[in-house]
Amino acid sequence: MKLRFLIIVTTLIVSKLFSQDITFIPRQTSISDTMGKELIFYIDVRNISSSPQTLFIVRTQNNLPSGWSSSLCLDFCYPPFIDSVATTPDFGSNPLQPGEMREVSLHVYTSSNTPGQGTVQLKAGTFRNPTQTIIRNFTANTYNPTSVEDEYLIKDFNLEQNYPNPFGKTLNSFNPSTTINWKLSKAGWISIKLYNSLGQEVDTIVEGYYESGNHSKLYLINSTLPAGIYFYQLRTDYNVETKKMILEK
Repeated sequence: MKLRFLIIVTTLIVSKLFSQDITFIPRQTSISDTMGKELIFYIDVRNISSSPQTLFIVRTQNNLPSGWSSSLCLDFCYPPFIDSVATTPDFGSNPLQPGEMREVSLHVYTSSNTPGQGTVQLKAGTFRNPTQTIIRNFTANTYNPTSVEDEYLIKDFNLEQNYPNPFGKTLNSFNPSTTINWKLSKAGWISIKLYNSLGQEVDTIVEGYYESGNHSKLYLINSTLPAGIYFYQLRTDYNVETKKMILEK
């Protein structure tokens, strides 16, 4: 009995020591645009621990076509040859406070001469738990629009900000509904899923086959979900886009 109790206590201590300190949630993981454009991936980082955390981000893969480059921005933007940054004075930054969310961005600079596809991998963690890392992959695509259809495809994929945002809390009551609008350049199967601040899927807002054009969904969020920040992601056969929504109670 004593041995069993010791094992349980040890497991709980180890689990707490090595639990995740941060969330690292991209707003988009794939971007397509015409040649020569700067493609920007935004990532929201949150300290979900009860103590200040020194964040580090490492560019572990940088597989880009000839003439392309990428760089990291964390409070400041750094030259393409900097592969790792941290929230330390050396980088003009400071640790994330408990509950704080900070925006990180990955910039991919494409070539105006040839189309192509590049992939960049980022690894994020904290100095307290450096082995507990989060890995995210990003894909950048460029096209040479040779037809009106190609140009339309590139420009007219769009997920709009939900309205109202924040939503839920009103002066006299609780209204758990918000409207989500999106635009498709061609017909196809799509999904819009809702994720919490830990990156866990909590609901499917839309899933099915939709024609090209403008679409709208009045979404009624589960009233049992806690107040906070959520992310809704539109996924099609040719792109992915993510937006942030705030539920207030």
